[in-house]
Amino acid sequence: MARVRKQRERLDKQRSQATCEDAYCATGSSNHRNSFGYSRHSWTVAGLDAQFSHGLSHDSDTDLDDEYSLLIPGLSKMDVQIFLWEYAYIPDNYQDDIATLIRYLRRDEWRIHGSKGSIVVFDWNLEGVQKYSREYNQNKIRKVELREQDEAKKAQEAAQRQQEEWNRQQEIAREQEMVKRMKVTDDFIWKMHKSHVVSQVNLVKLEKLMKSLEAEISESFGFCFVTLSAVGSYAAGTFTHQSELDLTLTGNIKDIEATTLADSLGNLGYEGSTVSIGGTRHASSLLESVPQSIVTFTDSRTGMTCHLTLNEPITIRRSKLIQTYALIDSRFGAVMVALNHLAFQRHLLTGSIHHDRKSPAPVGSYALALMLITFFQTESPPILPRLQQTESHDEGGDSRVIKETFVQGIDCSFDQDWRFYQGFGIKNTKSAAELLIEFCRFFGYVFDYESKEVNARLGAFRWRSDQTKPTNKAVAAKTTPPSSSKVSTPSPSSLSAVTETDSTSSYTPSPSLSSQSRARNDADTFHVMDPFTVGLNLTSTCREDLVRTVKECFQETYEALMEGNINMAFSGL
Repeated sequence: MARVRKQRERLDKQRSQATCEDAYCATGSSNHRNSFGYSRHSWTVAGLDAQFSHGLSHDSDTDLDDEYSLLIPGLSKMDVQIFLWEYAYIPDNYQDDIATLIRYLRRDEWRIHGSKGSIVVFDWNLEGVQKYSREYNQNKIRKVELREQDEAKKAQEAAQRQQEEWNRQQEIAREQEMVKRMKVTDDFIWKMHKSHVVSQVNLVKLEKLMKSLEAEISESFGFCFVTLSAVGSYAAGTFTHQSELDLTLTGNIKDIEATTLADSLGNLGYEGSTVSIGGTRHASSLLESVPQSIVTFTDSRTGMTCHLTLNEPITIRRSKLIQTYALIDSRFGAVMVALNHLAFQRHLLTGSIHHDRKSPAPVGSYALALMLITFFQTESPPILPRLQQTESHDEGGDSRVIKETFVQGIDCSFDQDWRFYQGFGIKNTKSAAELLIEFCRFFGYVFDYESKEVNARLGAFRWRSDQTKPTNKAVAAKTTPPSSSKVSTPSPSSLSAVTETDSTSSYTPSPSLSSQSRARNDADTFHVMDPFTVGLNLTSTCREDLVRTVKECFQETYEALMEGNINMAFSGL
């Protein structure tokens, strides 16, 4: 009994020096861990000796001969936490046994309550200290893992937000750069429009020239009643310094021939008066082809080169139609001047609509104007109305009544009241620069030259009736424009032009051609349909290599404008 009392007194003494009640089992638990290959911490005798500078001391009590006692110093809170975390990761099949053992030692041997933590009862009806049990430590580890996962998720979300913010800032910077480029391009276009358009003083001179010329021609041919009318860009309001003056003579001209007219103009002092054949004109809706003579001369007073034809009233109507569209929205004139300039530099047109017909120019200014009109009509929201269609200007309003006008048997009717349509395209806020860029993108990468036609009468880029409409998959493969991170730009509306199926506006070729030849020629030909003469393709000579030339022109211009290289865009390449 004396030996037992002495042991308990020694234990009480050691317990008073310790601040952690579980330090006694530290060496035992560390030994268990060593047997399973876990790393040691500081719970061995050697570890405690190194950490706390305490070693084994010989027992001075002679009743415990040759026995050694271990003096364990108090552990800090940090040491306790480290021990408990490392304990949680020992093999869990030992943890319930250790919890039971510690409960027994506390209650029956050490006679202490430890940290006064919760006590659990296991299935085998024995009590254990909860914080050493398997379930408690598994939950503890699970909470740590969930917390780590949550922290990792938050860190990932923070990194994602940071990346998104960086991307947003980059996008803002790109948009700001694009806005600056658009502003520079837009200013350039309007300055070009202002500088290229003929001044009012020169327009007055041209008006005097036409009146004087009309009177001189009338006098030369016995004072017959004739009318000299301007056509082409001058009549359409898109006349520039690069343009030449296109004229047509109507009235009592049955006795006037092109050759005698040229001789008379030479006698009147006009320089370089010559006659040339400029293609054909169509005298009826049946597309009857008639060779068309053009008298070309130069007025020495104004330095203007003029091209004069006889009896082409339908050309007057065509010019009037373009002029009406130009008066509805000012952006049309600015973009048209820019297109004429770049097309002229790349030899897509000449300076005269008459000369376009006899030259190898693949497009011509009249066809180019119809392309722009149709593009503006198919914008979303539209910028220009369809003047040849009886439709309401205001949603839910009554349809417009168009006065019928027939010229040489051809229906040339359209709504001439341009003031009624003022503000029609106000909802479309795109600048002239944006519209020019999208136009070049559309005709450079999107428009299907093999299967579609440009039809300003209907206001549509539509499938030609001589072509089988391809599947959606084939259309997507043909009309996919280049993806570009540079652009915030092009409008999706430019990609989805209006499609209609009116077979009456398809070109009717000469009966002498076989159906296979017609199909082959049509497939290789660019189709810009005349708005008055149904079935007349104004670009029938633009096929194969010339079509590729047109596409490349618009592609190169689009790329140059997107890069902000205005000089390259408007120079001949």
